[in-house]
Amino acid sequence: MHISRQIGNSHVEQMELIADFIANFDVYRLLYAINGKQLDEEQIYSLTNDINEYNAKLSRQKQYLFKYCKTFPKEFAHEDNNLVDSSVKVSWRMRSGSAGIKKVFKRFCKVSRKQLPTGVPDYQAHERSLINTDNYILDLYGLSSYPSCVKDLFKSMYEFYTNMNECIEEGMRALKEEKITRGDAKKCLEILVDSCEKSKKNQRLLIEAIMSDPEMKKAVMSNKKISGDDENPVLKAYKKDTSSKEQFAQKYYHNCSPKDVDRITIYEVNSAADDNPNMSFAKMVFGDDAERILKINYVIEHFDDLLPEKCKRDKVPALELFFFYEWCKPIVGYESFLRYFDKYYKEHGGRWGTIGKSALGGACTKHTQCNDSSTDTIKQNMLSKINSMLKKKFHPMEIAS
Repeated sequence: MHISRQIGNSHVEQMELIADFIANFDVYRLLYAINGKQLDEEQIYSLTNDINEYNAKLSRQKQYLFKYCKTFPKEFAHEDNNLVDSSVKVSWRMRSGSAGIKKVFKRFCKVSRKQLPTGVPDYQAHERSLINTDNYILDLYGLSSYPSCVKDLFKSMYEFYTNMNECIEEGMRALKEEKITRGDAKKCLEILVDSCEKSKKNQRLLIEAIMSDPEMKKAVMSNKKISGDDENPVLKAYKKDTSSKEQFAQKYYHNCSPKDVDRITIYEVNSAADDNPNMSFAKMVFGDDAERILKINYVIEHFDDLLPEKCKRDKVPALELFFFYEWCKPIVGYESFLRYFDKYYKEHGGRWGTIGKSALGGACTKHTQCNDSSTDTIKQNMLSKINSMLKKKFHPMEIAS
């Protein structure tokens, strides 16, 4: 009984099978297939044009495939990860190539008009195609005895197959990386933490509302999907056992959606905000280093001591604030940094008016385009004052530069 190795039993098997065909392809198989099908020059020209078109489509997909394969093993969740297997998503990004190769197989299939006996299984195109047969005769004179259209066809097929093979190799590499990561609980947890940090940045306006405005927090958390009261299974599992986060991360790595990660992030932020909303806001802006946040807050509390006696337009000077921004090394952009600075500065009796992100961006441009050392002098003076201030307060603690 004939047992067919089906092309498409699974996306991984499909990629492996196509890779086998590509590895075994050579000019003698092509010549044998052309003679077996008795293709004329017009048919060869038409096939060459089709293959070039398949290759052009694959090349456009290839850049997206490589970009996807580079990032997706390092992301905790992707859209529909809980519905679609990763091998499917990888395969989708080279579907033009897979479809094109199957069409090539069909073009080299001999047509049989015989009525097959009942019970004899159908053969798939890749099994019947002359281009894939192992029982072929070597052409005595090789490619040199054929017209240029055959040489062009071989060149086009070789380029198309090479392109497809590179896509398959990259796809299989990414799937292997995913498999290794899935087996490492600590690595899965690291990726979850990184994904939550990215989620914080994407939801920073919502998070700031939760942490800075009690009424807004109440309104936001009344939404059952955001608060987790809708019994979302991923968040429910996350909340169930706080002592086994590694096991949770390993179980749900590439088995949940980005929205699930967003809910975990909001849940964590809300829990932290209940304890210390100011520290939660600070961690969102500057990261989790509590000691560094303590120093940053102290500098903001005494920021007027770093400034001139008289400030232009009665506002915090943009250059000085920009150099402080650089010193802080926030993990967010100007807007969130300024929200935190403005709030903390005003709460602790700041004397001067605050500035917007355009002024801070202008200070950055002024410094980078400065042809003399004037802005460097202001910067060094600012950093020197900060260090002197912190040494008095936190001595003998090491002062971060």
